[in-house]
Amino acid sequence: MATTRRFPLVYDAFKALVALLLLLAIVLLAPERTPPEVEVAVDPGGTVTLSGTAPRGTEVTLEVLREGRVVDRFTARADDLGRWVAARGYAPGRYTLTARLGQGPATTLDFEVPAPAALAPIAIDPLPAEPRAPLRLSGRAEPGEVLVVFVDGLAVGEITAGPDGRWAFTLDAPAGGHTVQVAYRKAPEIAGPAVALVLEPAEEAGTPAETNMAEATEPDATDAAPEPEPVEGQAYVVQEGDWLSKLAEVYLGDPMRYDEIREATNARAASDDRFATIEDDNLIYPGETIWIPAP
Repeated sequence: MATTRRFPLVYDAFKALVALLLLLAIVLLAPERTPPEVEVAVDPGGTVTLSGTAPRGTEVTLEVLREGRVVDRFTARADDLGRWVAARGYAPGRYTLTARLGQGPATTLDFEVPAPAALAPIAIDPLPAEPRAPLRLSGRAEPGEVLVVFVDGLAVGEITAGPDGRWAFTLDAPAGGHTVQVAYRKAPEIAGPAVALVLEPAEEAGTPAETNMAEATEPDATDAAPEPEPVEGQAYVVQEGDWLSKLAEVYLGDPMRYDEIREATNARAASDDRFATIEDDNLIYPGETIWIPAP
């Protein structure tokens, strides 16, 4: 009578047991996949710096979500010291950051980009009717902020507004026509009005002989009527969105004084073709040069 050998079954069971033990060893001995460490820093200008640690040479996958929607996805590679860093720019609001290595667990972190602080508008005080170099510019801005002075589109210097918001700058430019504008250094898109001016040559003291000759050749006061003195104030280049009553409120403190700007501008235009002639108080155009009288 034949007998049945059971060794093949034992052998199969032994192989299965070995495979199971090997799999268990792999799981137990494999390094634990930990989520990457993440730090977030937001500077006052709105730049977000993301940084952290990970095994050197590995790539960290990062996603930034806003209100549950992915707004940014990118990778950063850890350096030889295991550090990684990335700088991004986001609009003001609340965000959630997730960072992971491969398919491993993720680190989740919430952060907020604050809205930029509102800056006061930059104002330039009225200029003399006949400005001469060196010319002292002054005005108001956000207290403590650094301002950049531009002449004909080129930066010529910086000043800092005082605790009361007042600032002053001495402009030493060649005689002739110039356009002056002042802007915030940290927010150059926020600038004061562009001011067109014509610098007269610096006055030089004449010799006694020249003075006497000038006195001798002056016409008698009865021969000609005296010319009206020019209205003190400043030239101003009209910007998009300007209108007379708005400028009157900003520079004269009363929107109903718009007619003073029209009269002063037309008086200038009568003798200087660089200035516009205002025929309709409701119509001024960007690029026109007008005259704003002193308050």
